[in-house]
Amino acid sequence: MTVQTSSPARVAGQPSLRQWLILGITAAAAAIVGVLIVQAAALAIWPEAALFRPLESYARSALFTLAPALIATGLLAWLARRSTDPTALFVRISLVALLLSFIPDYILPVPNRTLIASTIAAVLHVVAAAIIVPILVRGYRRMAV
Repeated sequence: MTVQTSSPARVAGQPSLRQWLILGITAAAAAIVGVLIVQAAALAIWPEAALFRPLESYARSALFTLAPALIATGLLAWLARRSTDPTALFVRISLVALLLSFIPDYILPVPNRTLIASTIAAVLHVVAAAIIVPILVRGYRRMAV
C-alpha cells in the first residue's frame, strides 16, 4: 500500500514561492542601492532638499523602496497565475502606479516641500521602477520557461 502526501501543487511553468522570494529580494536590493545612490547625489547637489521629510532619511528611502518591490513581486506572481500575458499587464499597472506615486510628492502639505525636493522624490520613484520592473519581468520570463 502506498501513501500519498499532498503538498502545495505547483502549476507547470510557474515559479515556486522560493523563486518568487529570491526574485523579489533581488529586485528590492538592486532598487534600494540605485535609489540611495541617486538620493545621495541629489542631496549633495541640493542639500536643502534634505529638509523635505521624505528625503531626510536614507533608511526611510530604503524602506519605501523595499515595500513596493515586494508588493510588485506579489502582483506579478498573482498575475502570472491569472493572466495569459502577465508581463504586459504588469508593466501597464506599474506605469499607472508610478504616475500615481508622483501625486503625494507634489500636493501633500509637508513642511519644506519645494519644487526641487518634490522632483527629487519623484525621480527616486522613477529610479526604483526602472530597476524593479525589468528585473521582475526578465526574472519571471526566465523562470517560467
